[in-house]
Amino acid sequence: MEKFIFPDLYCPFSLQINKYVDVLEEHALAWVTGFNLLKDESAYKRFCKSKIFLLIAGAYPNCEFEELKIANDWLTWMIFLDDYYDISHFGKDPKELKSFHDRLIEILLNGAELNTQDTAFAHALVDLRERTLKINSGKWFNFFVYALEGFLDGCVHEASNRSQGIVPDVETYITMRRLTGGMEPLFELIEFCNHLIIPDYLRNHKALIDLKKMTNNSICWCNDIFSVPKELAIGDNHNLVLILQHQQKISLQQALNCVAQMHNQELEAMVSLETSLPLFGQNLDSEFAQYLSGMHSWISSHFSWYSHSGRYEVVAKPELVTV
Repeated sequence: MEKFIFPDLYCPFSLQINKYVDVLEEHALAWVTGFNLLKDESAYKRFCKSKIFLLIAGAYPNCEFEELKIANDWLTWMIFLDDYYDISHFGKDPKELKSFHDRLIEILLNGAELNTQDTAFAHALVDLRERTLKINSGKWFNFFVYALEGFLDGCVHEASNRSQGIVPDVETYITMRRLTGGMEPLFELIEFCNHLIIPDYLRNHKALIDLKKMTNNSICWCNDIFSVPKELAIGDNHNLVLILQHQQKISLQQALNCVAQMHNQELEAMVSLETSLPLFGQNLDSEFAQYLSGMHSWISSHFSWYSHSGRYEVVAKPELVTV
């Protein structure tokens, strides 16, 4: 593997950690073991090293424990699903993957009963659905499902690329990365965890759309920088650094530096945009400010997480987990 140095990244937002962080760690392990999402001792060790709970505790620093647990389990479910695609035939079989996703959405939207063909992911999904709806069963849930479908569709798009040996161009990849990064459903959980009510007018306002896009880009590009060793180890080109290296015929270090510059400029543009936000009225301004604070928390927590997580340490190619 070509030697390289991770470049410095800009993070303008301070980190806060939820007061339930320690008990969240206990819950996180109990939940994945309860739904048989860990195959063996090595899977257990990888999960513990990942410290997903720490990422969530920083991303939703002010919410109560039940909401925090649900947010943690949604992210854990999405990460396990994404990892499964990396090491199974699903990662190169878009047709079968789409069928699998259709079943998951049927369970999520309609509460379809499980059958003997359903996987551990489906069983865990039933639990997530029930717990989420117990707190918020209104219009918000439809937005959340729509966002989650975007993540799943992005996974199918990547599988299609792999099956055909396609390396996407930079612009196409950046657009799809905002789906495959899974940030849209996690942004919806800002509203859920903090019991906000974001009206359609605010949800569809250009300012909020642009800020969400900037937040999404910065998090995904940061992830692509730190996950380069993992992608190289498993032979997956779906990484902005590797795509830039391929497209521009530059060294890995140059590509890393380029993506770091893109990341830093995106956050600088975000900070600049925040200085000229319109006023929406007292109530909406308060909701907007809390939502914006939630995006700041995601950026700072995600940035800090890499100093504590062993998720992207590459020792050996992970084994296939049968679910």
